[in-house]
Amino acid sequence: MIKENIENYLKTIYHLSKGNKCVVINKQLAERMNVIPATITEAVKKMHALKLVEYEKSYGTRLTTAGIKQALVIVRRHRIWETYLAQELDFGWDEVHEIAEQLEHVTSDKLIKKLAAKLGNPIFDPHGDPIPDEKGKFQKSEYSKLSEAKVGRKYFLSGVSDHSSGFLKFLDKNNLKIGDPIKVLEIENFDGSMLIQCNRKELRLSQQMVFNLLVR
Repeated sequence: MIKENIENYLKTIYHLSKGNKCVVINKQLAERMNVIPATITEAVKKMHALKLVEYEKSYGTRLTTAGIKQALVIVRRHRIWETYLAQELDFGWDEVHEIAEQLEHVTSDKLIKKLAAKLGNPIFDPHGDPIPDEKGKFQKSEYSKLSEAKVGRKYFLSGVSDHSSGFLKFLDKNNLKIGDPIKVLEIENFDGSMLIQCNRKELRLSQQMVFNLLVR
C-alpha cells in the first residue's frame, strides 16, 4: 500500500473508533472513505499483515499499539498544520481542514516540531480539537455538547464536532468564535432548538447546531 493511503486509513479508523475505544466495521470505513467495501477489506488485510490493525471478518478492525502511535502522529501533524494555516496565514477555520489533509503527509518531524514551537506549542487547533503532544498525550478537557446545557447557565464555546465549511461559515456569519461566552435563554421542547445570548446578541440555534457545538 502507498504510505499516504495507510496514513489516511489509520487516521480514519482512529476517529471512527473514538480513539480506539470501539471496533470499526468495514461498512463504516467504506462510507467515510467513499470506497467500496471490497477495497476496505483488501486494505485492512494488508494493514493487519503490517501489524497496524487487528482485523477479523466477522468482528471488525481495531488499531494495534503501533497503529495508534502512527495515527496520533498523523493527527498531530494535521492539527498543527490547521493551527499554522489559521494563525500565521490567516486562513478561515472553514478552509484549513482541506489544506491540512494534504500537508499532513509531509513526514518531517523536524518541520512539525519547528511549526509547533513557532505557534507556542498549542494544545488545541482552530476548531477546539486537542492536539496530541510528541508522546501522543492529550491535554485533558471537560467538554459537553451544547444540547446538554441547562437554561440560565453560562458556558464558553470550546469546540465544534462538525468541521464542514457550511457549518463553520454559519458560525462566522453569526460571529460565534471559540472562547465566546454563551448563556442559554430558552430550550424548545418540540424540536430541541435553543435561544442563546452571545456577544450581547440573541440567536436561535437549531437542534443540529446545538448538537455540534461543544462547551465548557
